Amino acid sequence: MKTTVGKVVACAFCLVLAESTFGQIYSSNIVGYYNSTMQPGVNLIADQFLSSPDNTLDSILNAGTSSGGLANNTAFTMWSNGAFLPWSIYNASLNSWSINYSLNLGQSGYLNSPASFVNTFVGSVGPYFQDGNPYNINWNPNYPNGLQLISDPIPRAGTLDTEFFNVTGRNPVNGEGVAILDPLTQTYNISYYTSGIGWQNQALTGPSTASLNVGDSAWFDLGANYNMPSPLPVPVPVPEPGMLALAGLGSLALLIFRRRQAHQVEEF
Repeated sequence: MKTTVGKVVACAFCLVLAESTFGQIYSSNIVGYYNSTMQPGVNLIADQFLSSPDNTLDSILNAGTSSGGLANNTAFTMWSNGAFLPWSIYNASLNSWSINYSLNLGQSGYLNSPASFVNTFVGSVGPYFQDGNPYNINWNPNYPNGLQLISDPIPRAGTLDTEFFNVTGRNPVNGEGVAILDPLTQTYNISYYTSGIGWQNQALTGPSTASLNVGDSAWFDLGANYNMPSPLPVPVPVPEPGMLALAGLGSLALLIFRRRQAHQVEEF
């Protein structure tokens, strides 16, 4: 997913970083935006703002926020407690989602799009404290060990040397891994952390070149021992709308047929 960062965000962060050199700071209502290009297929996305009126799908992913319009039957799900939640399907004629999930700070969205489009995320960045270290309301990074699909709670980019701490709220331990999706090729760049060495590529033969962009999320295998799942989890495919309609019509026809049969038996 290619992301273009808005100038408002860049200026806001310059202000925050400049103030942080003087010790504790308390800032709020820093408003900005970023544009994210979604590719056909899977996109691991994040909303790194406190959006208005809320962070639900109907607010942050709709005909008004997307350039050219959000494609009908775009599908969205989230990873929770080791499993995917049910698919939410976008209905272009209604401009709404079948399940209005909320994509809050630090969370990740698994978006399956039938076409490319650009979405604009707009909102405010949460308050800051402790010498410039970011803290955002509604973000609780006490993630348990295991596979997590998560993101940085604020819009910034960086290598895993900085972004692992920014995403998880702690430093990595030996054997933990991160898998970052390249939506253009639909492949993952997997990196592992080795104590005393740092982040290495999947083969552990050299340094990792992986980085997270603004608006990106990734798979984090926490407390692990170099065993990132392969392949990574994939949700059950979204049923074709035509097949769903046919199944519904078939069930209705069968019900009507059975009722007619029962009525004929009663008359006889």
